Amino acid sequence: MLKNKKTAVIAEIKRRLADSDAVFVVNQNKMTVAESEELRRRLKNAASSYLVAKNTLARLAVSGSAFECVLPHLEGQTALVFSKDITGSAKIVCEYSSKSEDKIAVVCGGYDQRLLSASEVGMLAQLPSMDELRAKIVAVIQTPAQRMATLLQAPACQIARVLKGYSEKQSGGK
Repeated sequence: MLKNKKTAVIAEIKRRLADSDAVFVVNQNKMTVAESEELRRRLKNAASSYLVAKNTLARLAVSGSAFECVLPHLEGQTALVFSKDITGSAKIVCEYSSKSEDKIAVVCGGYDQRLLSASEVGMLAQLPSMDELRAKIVAVIQTPAQRMATLLQAPACQIARVLKGYSEKQSGGK
């Protein structure tokens, strides 16, 4: 690889690290291009990205960043997952890892200048994603309003029934 291309790869990794809230290191072994593209597509939908780079270039890019804690784990056939939604990305990577027949495995993660073990990444995957949390918050906010509307509507329905019964008595009695 030419020196200017190496410099461009390092700059790209640094840019992605700067834009990310979390990073995951995964070992990938014998993944096909189609499998890799499927993982990339799913991660892109979760505001994340997947990059395979030479470990020496990744080490140079990670050095001095907020994710320097993952530096010792950049060995073997590794790839980096850059994430803005840590739980959503962890879910995708862990789910893909469990279904891939040992083609990909989570090694570690980095979040808030802290190293996350593979088991901690697995625990993150069990938490609800940001979209799921937002949906739950909206449901909690809407529930009291729906109950209030039901309570306010109930007397109107009862009054309508009483008036209907009264008018039937009046018309039937004449």
